[in-house]
Amino acid sequence: MRYVFIADDFTGASDTLATLSRAGLRTRLYLTPPTLEEVRDLDAFGIATAARSMEGDALTTAMQNIAEALKPHAPDLIHLKVCSTFDSSTAIGNIATAMNVLTEGLAPATTIILGGQPSLGRYSLFGNLFAKGGDGSVHRIDRHPVMQDHPVTPMREADLRRHFANLGLPNLALLDLMALRSGGPLPGNPVLCDVLDGSDQRALKERLANSPFPQLWVGPSSVAETCFPEASPPQLPDTLPGPLLVFVGSRSPMTAAQVAAATGFAKVVIPAGSLAHRPDAPYYQLLELLASGNHVLAALDEDMEHGLSPAGMAQRSADLLARLMTERAAGTMLIAGGDTSSLAIHALAPHSINYLGQLSAGVAICRAHCTDGTRLPIILKGGQMGEANLFDVVRTMIRQDHNEIAAGPG
Repeated sequence: MRYVFIADDFTGASDTLATLSRAGLRTRLYLTPPTLEEVRDLDAFGIATAARSMEGDALTTAMQNIAEALKPHAPDLIHLKVCSTFDSSTAIGNIATAMNVLTEGLAPATTIILGGQPSLGRYSLFGNLFAKGGDGSVHRIDRHPVMQDHPVTPMREADLRRHFANLGLPNLALLDLMALRSGGPLPGNPVLCDVLDGSDQRALKERLANSPFPQLWVGPSSVAETCFPEASPPQLPDTLPGPLLVFVGSRSPMTAAQVAAATGFAKVVIPAGSLAHRPDAPYYQLLELLASGNHVLAALDEDMEHGLSPAGMAQRSADLLARLMTERAAGTMLIAGGDTSSLAIHALAPHSINYLGQLSAGVAICRAHCTDGTRLPIILKGGQMGEANLFDVVRTMIRQDHNEIAAGPG
């Protein structure tokens, strides 16, 4: 059974790649749809996009192209991978638009929206989405301390049926937890499915096994968890090449705590105005520090008067990182911030990405296979992912022989 996932950003793509790999599937991640020959030996593959930050026409075109390219693959399971907080708007990263385009192009017989990811502290109950915050408490998503004020796509509605109706997908049916185990046909198509814990995911898998294929699943990596339960514990590589570059474009409280807790780095605050209007200055500053063998932690300041939109600043950050990656300035790179991660990897344009190991829930170590033969370890994390000591954990994995860029097999 061929499983294909289409991710709306790169941090999410790497998380689903990790989930499938830990389930024992042969899987790989691409930036553009691969050929049949390229994936002949795989059980699953993914396509990482920047859809989360795309506006209407660009998003429609991207999804149309992907749907057309996937037709020869005839996947049984199509997973539109979106953020577990489902933040989206009519103007930017519209999940309903992506669903509608993929439905038109691939004609799924069954469409499911999975409304939670218990492994990350995301839950759906009676169609309402809840998420654990950095304080450890679970909040309704429209009262979540971060998501209610997200700088690009704030969540103002917890009822996912209302949320999708606002995005352009009205009359969404609901399979709540009481109805999940009752059997019988689904209450509608598409249908929103509640999930509170792993037993709900197992029940949903059994319920959907008899629904017609192909199936379009929309949701976070819990879709992959539901379809393919984990078969083996995550294995981390023993070491990673140095030096390490950590770039912080996220403004979340968890990332701020990780920056504050980090030790052993040359810490650099990059003025957003400088990156917006004089990008050579931060580039040469970081290049010099890395060339001297320093581990570098670079974070954007909080200046919002730089004149660029959030998407424009994410692109400028991505351009900076792509220049550094092209120079092979760092042996390992960690990027905090979903939009920045996606745009930076697309600018680097590796042929494919594979999974190396798991640092923590939602934070995977991957390896980018670049077209020049270089293999660059990359760690991409969303703003709310990882423990407070995450950056130090990665730093302690770096080999002492700095500037040894990974170029071995695998």
